[in-house]
Amino acid sequence: MGKRLLAGALAAATALTPFASFAETLVFGTGNVPMHPINKLIMEPWAAAVNADGGDAVQVDPRHGPALVSPNNYVDRVMDDVVQMAWGMLAFDPGRFPRSLVATTPFIDGSAEAIAMGFCELYEAGTIGDELADYHPLFFVPFPQTKVHLNGSPATSFKDLAGKKIATGSPVAAAIVSANGGTPLSIILPEQYQALQRGNADGTFMSYTAFPGFKLNEVTTDHLDAPLGGAIGMVFMLQSKYDALTDEAKAVLDAHSGCDVTREMGKIVDQWEADSKGFVQAQGDHTFNTLPDAEFEAIKTNLFPVIVKGFAERVPGGEELVNEWKAAVTEAQEQIDSGA
Repeated sequence: MGKRLLAGALAAATALTPFASFAETLVFGTGNVPMHPINKLIMEPWAAAVNADGGDAVQVDPRHGPALVSPNNYVDRVMDDVVQMAWGMLAFDPGRFPRSLVATTPFIDGSAEAIAMGFCELYEAGTIGDELADYHPLFFVPFPQTKVHLNGSPATSFKDLAGKKIATGSPVAAAIVSANGGTPLSIILPEQYQALQRGNADGTFMSYTAFPGFKLNEVTTDHLDAPLGGAIGMVFMLQSKYDALTDEAKAVLDAHSGCDVTREMGKIVDQWEADSKGFVQAQGDHTFNTLPDAEFEAIKTNLFPVIVKGFAERVPGGEELVNEWKAAVTEAQEQIDSGA
């Protein structure tokens, strides 16, 4: 009898006590192998900063590895609520994000920081259009200008692409390869090592950031630097999922989102690029060249209008978008160079 009375009293007390607050937990699928540099440099520090401020409002649970999220399905995984936020490269889903591929336009010189600033500015201004309307980007991650990397062949000129099979990640890169007598191959980054190792590809268009994580230094020998277009990825949620969060949770995420955060990511990527090139240089048995100015200007004069025309055929208003992109990146780089 006494035990029943005690149990009833406890139940009554519990009913009168407000429920404990539990933080909204958002599973964050990165799609990267756990030790990938981007996890250590960007994804994990960002999640830790959110969690430090999130308290009982929101917590981010990073999950690595392609079993949960892959470069090919990162959007679908968020839409299916397998994860609540994800990281992905927009160039890996060009049919869904065609206007965002303006960031891959070559021959527009600018650092990753400038690319970050330029893209975020265009996004916030609505210039990218409605292709991101269903998503809530928390921040963008820019990637530096891609370069030419060949395996077992000299890379001193675009003429060296003739007869070569080159892995490319965008229609723009494919156009440059084709225009110089090569064959572009659509091979996503995680599959490029094997393609180069087996001779299914002779080279790749890629930034140096990919080399340590994917060991591309083991399957390339010669490198040619030229501003051949950057790329943009994003960490994002569905807009509907973000809208359903509490005001407190939104405030925490907002404090770790936006163009200022995106610019900081650009700075991190620029240092990552420099360190990664240094890593490749330290391996020995690699050659590094820069495209001669005269050849660069000639190719730019001949190819840039063709690339813009091709982009405009795929994207309504594409020519105007490229012009706005060029202006945004140029202005951002001038701001960086001035120390602003």
